[in-house]
Amino acid sequence: MRSRPFTDSLAAKMAPLGVQVNVIEPGNYNTELGRNAVERSGAGERIADRSQYPPPDEVAAVVERALFEPNPQRRYMIVPVEPEARLVIRKEIEKLVQLNEGQRFTYGREELIRMLDEALATARPRVLPAP
Repeated sequence: MRSRPFTDSLAAKMAPLGVQVNVIEPGNYNTELGRNAVERSGAGERIADRSQYPPPDEVAAVVERALFEPNPQRRYMIVPVEPEARLVIRKEIEKLVQLNEGQRFTYGREELIRMLDEALATARPRVLPAP
């Protein structure tokens, strides 16, 4: 059996205690997170200039939404530009394809699309307003 990502495992452990686990996955924003992590670790790594990215106001808004929604999502992806969102989704699809290929139970295109359609039918399609 394949191992579940940390967030899913933690969520399963915490659910009986009434604790909901969520993850916010931010894209590229102008923050000091990388610089602070390097400074704390003592590593002499060079930090990329993040000043060309927008401030993380959108991330803060998603954190607030996740905290106060009656039924928050398990995962929130928040990125400043569409190409970054497309890249993340493509990478996740690549993982799905790799997970599916060469297995005892491998599904064809039609079955995978049917599964995707079923998942999308129960999803909460929402589009956040542009900043």
